[in-house]
Amino acid sequence: MARAKRSTLVDVAREAGVGTTTVSRVINGGHYVEAKTLARVRAVMTRLGYQPNQAARALKGERTNTLGLIIPSLKDVFFASVADIAQKMTRKNNYVLILLVSDDDADQEITELDVFQSHRVDGLLIVPPRKQTRNFLASVKKLSIPLVAIDRPLLDPGASSVVANNYEAARAATQHLIEHGRKNILCVGGDPELYTIKERLRGYEEVMRANGLTPRSIMHINSTENAKSNLLPVLSERKGKVDAVFALYNIATVMTYETVLDMGRQIPDDVALLGFDDFDLSSKLRPTISVVRQPVDELGAAAIQLLLNRLSGGTEATFHLQIGTTLVLRESCGCPKASL
Repeated sequence: MARAKRSTLVDVAREAGVGTTTVSRVINGGHYVEAKTLARVRAVMTRLGYQPNQAARALKGERTNTLGLIIPSLKDVFFASVADIAQKMTRKNNYVLILLVSDDDADQEITELDVFQSHRVDGLLIVPPRKQTRNFLASVKKLSIPLVAIDRPLLDPGASSVVANNYEAARAATQHLIEHGRKNILCVGGDPELYTIKERLRGYEEVMRANGLTPRSIMHINSTENAKSNLLPVLSERKGKVDAVFALYNIATVMTYETVLDMGRQIPDDVALLGFDDFDLSSKLRPTISVVRQPVDELGAAAIQLLLNRLSGGTEATFHLQIGTTLVLRESCGCPKASL
């Protein structure tokens, strides 16, 4: 059985009664095309089942209506949510999203940037690696396409970024614990070189010092083993006994929660706990866990919108947006159940 003939751009133009240039403009977003003509051409494309040949368009230097997204991990709920909102918004705006995972490795991201260059993506959303090497930054510049960084800014000053206001959020969280009468507040986190951790740690330390208290932190908490070996000795001290913990990311929050309860101490009576980033179990555990909630959908949507604005011929100015967070008060910080 012979295959049905594939519709071409010329077929669409003839059927819609327009020139091939107009059809090309419709394919590339519909700029400078009257609304009625735009609707008519799109209707014909749908009726004929016309699909642009993206490879051919890329070779001719035309728009491919394709965007790229690089995230460190799909296992992390935060980044998975960013990918989800990016996919929904790109589809809504007639773009295709190509997603690649970097494992937070600069060399891997360089490889992925090459993949995007070969596919001639029109724009790129990227969560930069924790260590931005010279080779990585050179590869970013080589792309020469609109780019927006999410969650962590790029060291390239010409790149726009959308991040949470980590510093202010950490200040608010630490101050809240102090208002509960806690004075020996331990800060527990991950990689201190990571932008988000660094900003949260800075906010915590400034509020502690401003209240005449001594900051104390334990970093690189990323597993049950090192949580117990690093947290147990500190939480067991009698002198200057820790009465609260501010955890800078989900794993540190969960590891602290487990360690304190394994010691036979009570949350929040003996040790108050407040973590950064909300997660499913935080409202289901007993006691429930107080957290700083990041507006993941807003972060992703703002980044996509910045990129789409550039692609639609908007301003080429560089934007560095900081999105506010929410302090979700539950039981672990010492708030009563009535305030949940």
